[in-house]
Amino acid sequence: MKDISMTQEKRAVIICSQDAFANGIKPKELEAYLKRNGFSSVLRFDSGKLSRLAKTGVRRLLPALHPLKLQLYLHEALLAVAVKMGGSACLSATSGLLWRIMMLRGKVLGKTLRARGHFNLLICESNMDQTVTLGKRVADVQILDLPSPFAEEMLFGGELTPAGYEKLRDVEVASYTAADYLSFHWHTYADYVRQKKYDGSNFLPITYGTHEKTKLARYSEQPRIIFLGYLGGYWVNLPLLSRLCKLYPKLDVYGGPEPDASLGINYKGYAPSIDVIADYQFGLVTISDDELRQHSFSSKHLEYISYGVPVLTPAWRRDAALDDSSIYYTADDFIEQIERASTREAWESLHAAALKDAARFSWDNALRALEVSQKRSEVWEASTDQLEPEQAVMRTYP
Repeated sequence: MKDISMTQEKRAVIICSQDAFANGIKPKELEAYLKRNGFSSVLRFDSGKLSRLAKTGVRRLLPALHPLKLQLYLHEALLAVAVKMGGSACLSATSGLLWRIMMLRGKVLGKTLRARGHFNLLICESNMDQTVTLGKRVADVQILDLPSPFAEEMLFGGELTPAGYEKLRDVEVASYTAADYLSFHWHTYADYVRQKKYDGSNFLPITYGTHEKTKLARYSEQPRIIFLGYLGGYWVNLPLLSRLCKLYPKLDVYGGPEPDASLGINYKGYAPSIDVIADYQFGLVTISDDELRQHSFSSKHLEYISYGVPVLTPAWRRDAALDDSSIYYTADDFIEQIERASTREAWESLHAAALKDAARFSWDNALRALEVSQKRSEVWEASTDQLEPEQAVMRTYP
């Protein structure tokens, strides 16, 4: 058994696509955790401009001169044109090009990162980059820690034909299989993948977390509700958010991109600080009612409860791990649920449950499974069929 913790200098690379929302948070937490646990060098590799001449300035608009990067740039340009055209052209182009773009990205990433020397650990946080596991090894241990099942996200978002979905699904399953370890940002996504798509022995519970806060929410007889987060994906369910804003005027919405004014959403722009959550009595999650999102996760849920703010979450997306701090609603009973939870006794009970849940899902607890991942056993050098049963069984999500 090869134990990478025994090497003199440990180097890790985290492949990510940084943004102002959840995608930008976890890579930083992973970096901090690894540095606290013996890694002398942790590279956060932002793959956002992978095919470009540079990441900033005018050169970010130009293709890199490397043949593979140029090929990737041309595929991305074709897809961008099709998306702008919309309609059936967009659907066909996405179905035909997306999996090819992902394959090219994996090849480019492999060459780029191997040129930077030896890594002990690779963690991929980007759905678009998961095929990095299909090529020549970049690191001793390679982990896919993905935000969501991507092919299903695209399918339920209406962006893939059935044939396009099957192709992208096949690419993902191959990437999952090739990874030393596979994780998703929440256990419900991992459960969904096991049931519907891939049930390999390499699952590892690297989940999502939050930090303890010093500023906490307080009870108010006139409760206010906050929605804080990304507003651009189909899964956000803007029509539902619009309806809830009309039902309850003291609902403030922060994030971006700015929703269309015709929706009547009480939009407040970007929050000056995440601490604004403590000024509210309830946090809100909205989500689409498709098969994937019924198993989904919202990182804002953990941020809300870290301030002691109970969370209003759709009744079609239940999570036993967060039941105690959740208030399940539909548009029809939204006001009733708020009123029921707004007595001092009810709110203070939910407030205490929220803080208790937040403590369970600290970042240290969420990332603790990385200690297991740093030992690369023979499972990655032989088929799991050749292993003893106790070797082939991975830890499951809590």
